[in-house]
Amino acid sequence: MEKEENKLIEKIDFAFDIFPEEEKKETISSRKIKKERVIFEGSNRVVLKKRFYIGFKTRVTILVVSILSLLLISAISFLIIYRASKNYVIKYSETSDINYSVCDSNYSCINDKEINGFLSSDCNYVDTNFIYNVDISDLITYDINYYIDSVLVIRDKRDKNIVLYRKTDNLVDSQRLKAMSNNININERINIEYKKYYDKVLEYSVNNRVDVDADLVVSLYMKDSEDTTKISSISFNISDNVFKPKIKTTTNLEQSVSIEKDAWTDTNKILAIICVVCGFIVLFLIIRLSNLLVKSFYRKDKYNKELKRLLRLYDGDIVIARDGYNSLENKRVVKVSEFKELLDAKNILKKPIVYVRVNDIKSKFIVEDVDCIYEYTIKDLDF
Repeated sequence: MEKEENKLIEKIDFAFDIFPEEEKKETISSRKIKKERVIFEGSNRVVLKKRFYIGFKTRVTILVVSILSLLLISAISFLIIYRASKNYVIKYSETSDINYSVCDSNYSCINDKEINGFLSSDCNYVDTNFIYNVDISDLITYDINYYIDSVLVIRDKRDKNIVLYRKTDNLVDSQRLKAMSNNININERINIEYKKYYDKVLEYSVNNRVDVDADLVVSLYMKDSEDTTKISSISFNISDNVFKPKIKTTTNLEQSVSIEKDAWTDTNKILAIICVVCGFIVLFLIIRLSNLLVKSFYRKDKYNKELKRLLRLYDGDIVIARDGYNSLENKRVVKVSEFKELLDAKNILKKPIVYVRVNDIKSKFIVEDVDCIYEYTIKDLDF
């Protein structure tokens, strides 16, 4: 055995620099065999460390999971923005009423049920109670104001389209109601100085020597940030000798209103930015994934063609290890960069080339010697 090895060594005029002097004689190689990496299996000695590599399936999985995660984040953000900006409908019922008592100069008062035949000239003041109530289906935050004023209008009796005098008095200053509730209540009691208005009309008629027709209207108003609404009113025809007030109230049962929300709050702006950023990242990752898949299919096709070519061209020199290949001894592994170098080793050593399929995208060709293994690896990333 030593004589055969010595003859082969004479044909080889170089040895691997990394082997000790006494191991050079035991190494059978070829001038064309190039070493890329040498690993001493079964030993703690490693000449070169293995590089960290992320496999194709792992990369595809990472990209797909990242895309789905970002899409989920975008969808949740968009849903929050949509729900926050969507108008919602609430139902409400509103009722109003006016209760009053008529009092004479002796402060003797009768309620509204007993005023039949009561003369206007006998009225001193009207004790009036304005009531307004709103029941709402949901809790809302409201900020409203209400006030009560009176309007005295004096017209020409012959032509009531001619307004001779008009005056507005504020009877209750603006009152603010602010709360989060499902109910709004107003209960305001005032004394309408009817005698004062009656005397004013009489004075105007006498001084101007004109027959007049006069109306006094006392109204409850509600004001929000946009509109002012008359809730209820009580009116008196002062020119009429008989005291006959007229009442107008608001009653709306089971109404609904659409509440508009402010879509662009600070939170929604941040969520919108997140949606846009996630969208660009998803687009970038989809492009990366597409390129990866296209390159993978292209490389795999090239890899399969080259593998078939080698197996067909060197069919007589290759033995296929269908159940895998394991060396029973711990041997040095010498990796070569070209298949021709493995052929040189095969021809010199008179050993067969063993084909081992690692997976769908990687294969190995091996020539095993007494103390080392020459290995040529082909994979899709080589193309």
